[in-house]
Amino acid sequence: MHNAAFEALKMNWAYLAFQVAPQDLRTALQGARDMGIVGINLTVPHKILALDCIDEIDAEASKLGAVNTIAMERGKIRGFNTDGYGFLKAIKEEFNLSIRGKRILVLGAGGAGRGIAVKCALDGAARVVVANRTLTKIVPIAQEIRNTKTEFLSIALIPDEIRRVIPEVDLVVNATSVGLKDGDSLGLGADLFSPRLRVYDTIYRPAETELLQIAGGAGAQVANGLGMLLHQGAKAFEIWTKRKAPLAVMRRALRTAVYGDKS
Repeated sequence: MHNAAFEALKMNWAYLAFQVAPQDLRTALQGARDMGIVGINLTVPHKILALDCIDEIDAEASKLGAVNTIAMERGKIRGFNTDGYGFLKAIKEEFNLSIRGKRILVLGAGGAGRGIAVKCALDGAARVVVANRTLTKIVPIAQEIRNTKTEFLSIALIPDEIRRVIPEVDLVVNATSVGLKDGDSLGLGADLFSPRLRVYDTIYRPAETELLQIAGGAGAQVANGLGMLLHQGAKAFEIWTKRKAPLAVMRRALRTAVYGDKS
């Protein structure tokens, strides 16, 4: 999607993929800066590791506890997080939903789960519940959200606990990696879902995870993570280039790359 955007705007830029081992991240970022590379996207496991490898961190990225976008500015390595922005844009687009005053259940307490949970609190969610199999991993999220006005609850990611809280939830977000592989299951049955719920899965390939199949079959509004991927990428594009992202071009390129959709 970035290369399609560069082409559309007639920019002599290129977006390339590199595999970097975790222990080499600091060296890679410094090398990229010295080579004159303008910006970088990071994915797992680098989003949290990068916090110790950059010169300056954006205030929101600091609160979200992860960096997914790097910009080289004035000889410094600057860290940003566009995931939270991308998530909010996606649920507005998919569900016409504003997070303010809503009650959110986030499944997973990793980098994506933390970013989404904290972003919801920062943007005025009434309540955020985070469910994770290991409760100790929720502690840093709780500490950040308790600095906001949002009510917070941590629970175990098991059906009985989900059943206890889901009647008072407006939006369920899967921020775990469960669903990426055939046979993956969160163990959540159709009885937990209803037409009043919205269910968002940050996974975009496959296009329909087991969670979305089950929730959609129960009448819930469902959407996958392609919109979040698009909007976080568009925000990163604007950070690097200081130009407005050509969203329609990027969306079309993304759908073609991920789903083979030529429309």
